[in-house]
Amino acid sequence: METVAAASYAGTAAGATRSPACCAAMSFSQSSRPKASRPPTAFYGESVRVSTARPLAARQTKAASRAALSARCEIGDSLEEFLTKATPDKNLIRLLTCMGEAMRTIAFKVRTASCGGTACVNSFGDEQLAVDMLANKLLFDALEYSHVCKYACSEEVPELQDMGGPVAGGFSVAFDPLDGSSIVDTNFTVGTIFGVWPGDKLTGVTGGDQVAAAMGIYGPRTTYVIALKDCPGTHEFLLLDEGKWQHVKDTTSIGEGKMFSPGNLRATFDNPDYSKLIDYYVKEKYTLRYTGGMVPDVNQGTQTSISAPAASNLSTEMQRSGK
Repeated sequence: METVAAASYAGTAAGATRSPACCAAMSFSQSSRPKASRPPTAFYGESVRVSTARPLAARQTKAASRAALSARCEIGDSLEEFLTKATPDKNLIRLLTCMGEAMRTIAFKVRTASCGGTACVNSFGDEQLAVDMLANKLLFDALEYSHVCKYACSEEVPELQDMGGPVAGGFSVAFDPLDGSSIVDTNFTVGTIFGVWPGDKLTGVTGGDQVAAAMGIYGPRTTYVIALKDCPGTHEFLLLDEGKWQHVKDTTSIGEGKMFSPGNLRATFDNPDYSKLIDYYVKEKYTLRYTGGMVPDVNQGTQTSISAPAASNLSTEMQRSGK
């Protein structure tokens, strides 16, 4: 969880513009966080604003509806069974199922494909590896095959690509096909992350506008972790030997802990605020857990139910302020 908070803090303080894929990561990290209001928290002596809670009756009605929905989703369900219970939107079910099929193939290719460079770079200046481009193609193909995706873009191809789906009832998707691909050859865990927005917009939208966000984690186990806007928590699916996704875990809250996963520590030399944040973690004796990949670090934070209180509050505040 701290990966998102710390990295976002650095980017915000430096005046960076958040991309749709970043919104997906931020929204995903917040999806399993309790929604109840909390008292203002001091961070470096400054009060962090907390938005006013909705009326009690409205919160209770929505909570009851979500609880009933969650009760129908059982551990042991297949991906298709879970999605059918979790959302009435058949187009969203189809899109998430198609993405699951693509990630099933990526999991195999990560273990067997070339990790050599392709002698080209993407528009961000990062060298594109053969396995990057393979994952990128598989995901674009899956979105086109779904027939419900209007536009899509990725870290490798940031320009909008028309997938041929409808605007009304369709979706637009932003994704990072293989986060951490540079550490594949060291046999570290890597992953896919994507966000799903309704309609044909991927600009002028926020993480809160998403109808779904998900991660595929390719490590000792292959898992698919999904967050749906109207279904509480995050939901983890394990890829079984026979190639099926099985619902194995729900995470509906994240407890407080003392672990952090900072990104781009070199930025502390140019960004005093980011340096201050890292100093805070060190002085408070937080435990460093960093793999070099955002997806595995975010997964560790959400699925092990530990987080840094100050960083969590800061991350929430930045989302609310739209920075």
